[in-house]
Amino acid sequence: MNLTAERIFLRPLDVTDAHVLFEQTQDETLRYLTGTTATFSIEQIEQHILSIQADPSRFDFAICLNSGEVIGECSILDIEAELKQAGFRISMRALPWTGQGYGTEAIACIIRFCFEELRLHQLELEVFSHNERAIAAYKKVGFEIVQRNVNVMMNEHDFADEIIMRKVAINS
Repeated sequence: MNLTAERIFLRPLDVTDAHVLFEQTQDETLRYLTGTTATFSIEQIEQHILSIQADPSRFDFAICLNSGEVIGECSILDIEAELKQAGFRISMRALPWTGQGYGTEAIACIIRFCFEELRLHQLELEVFSHNERAIAAYKKVGFEIVQRNVNVMMNEHDFADEIIMRKVAINS
């Protein structure tokens, strides 16, 4: 199953994509923006991908340019079918892929898939207050801030707030 947009498509994440996720975990700026503190080996990432492929409560996608190059990944997780809700996360492969609208296209694909195919009622995500570009992208596709947890993460200079954002289906 592929989800398509103008310049990108999303395809199921595969163990062959482990190098992309590994690369993401090595980028200090991406680690800062996402609050990642743990370190991972390529083998751990491969095992993670294999385990999530067997998890019926989630969908994990590689974000690909139309050329096929992987530029990021995203997940619909903690799907609660009875409550018609799920969590969402996205990460680009490296900073040069941010700020060009690729993430916004990917998020729009996910929203269509969740609301039209999975028939979910809402998507929710967490983002840190210092990740202003991500917050703007989420707002652009209709996510709204529903909660702010103050000073939940310490970065190298100060504390960051955790912002909870939600997108509700229009026909709900």
